[in-house]
Amino acid sequence: MDVDKYDEYYASKPSREVITVETKIKSSNIGFSMLARMGWVEGTPLGASGDGRVDPVPFYVKNDLTGLGKASQDVRMIESTVSQRRGLDSERQTKETQEQRKQREDAVARRAAVQSEITTVLRPFYCEVCEKQFQNVAQYDEHTNSYAHHHKVRFRDMQLAQRASRNTEEEVSKRKEKERKREEKELRKIAKAAGVKMVKPPVAVAAAGEASSMPSAGSAAGGGFKKSEWATVVTFTADTSVTSPEPPKRSAWATLQPHA
Repeated sequence: MDVDKYDEYYASKPSREVITVETKIKSSNIGFSMLARMGWVEGTPLGASGDGRVDPVPFYVKNDLTGLGKASQDVRMIESTVSQRRGLDSERQTKETQEQRKQREDAVARRAAVQSEITTVLRPFYCEVCEKQFQNVAQYDEHTNSYAHHHKVRFRDMQLAQRASRNTEEEVSKRKEKERKREEKELRKIAKAAGVKMVKPPVAVAAAGEASSMPSAGSAAGGGFKKSEWATVVTFTADTSVTSPEPPKRSAWATLQPHA
């Protein structure tokens, strides 16, 4: 197609008709012609009964991101909040008379007295273990027979028993024996590293050491228990003779004797 003919055709082409709410459609419009052929007259309402709208439904472009009806909802909420704010007690109190103030204070005192009486009446139905308040005997009885309540009671009793037996004589003896075994284990490690063989003490010596290491009533009250004794470490000579064990000393560590 020739460019000149295209430009001539495009220039002679009628301009596009823009229809808005404010402007009416022209009689040359296809829709206008169709309605006119069906008996419609310009300026009359649509519909078979003739009770339709004459003007088109108005609209406006919404440029914000809020939902439909949000603006009217905000207006209603603001009006409701303002009306409630005007009726607050703080604002009414500034305008009340002396008699109204006395009536208000009496009403507050009566409500406080009623609440205190209710608390006193319901006090027998309060579970101190679970820290829960019940309203009647049935609710309180059902709670005290429940598993959750008994579980908390057992847990509380167990904690009390542990606190009572924490500092008993048996616990002190166990801690003492544990400390003695730990120190003896460390001593054996040192002797093994030095190439020294450590001989176990006789039963009588061990028993005497245990008896001497037990704290008396006065010493326990004064400063706790003392450390237990250790077995004597001896070495073998060239003729494989074993030296006699020495009596236990009060030192925390055994004496290491070198080879002859």
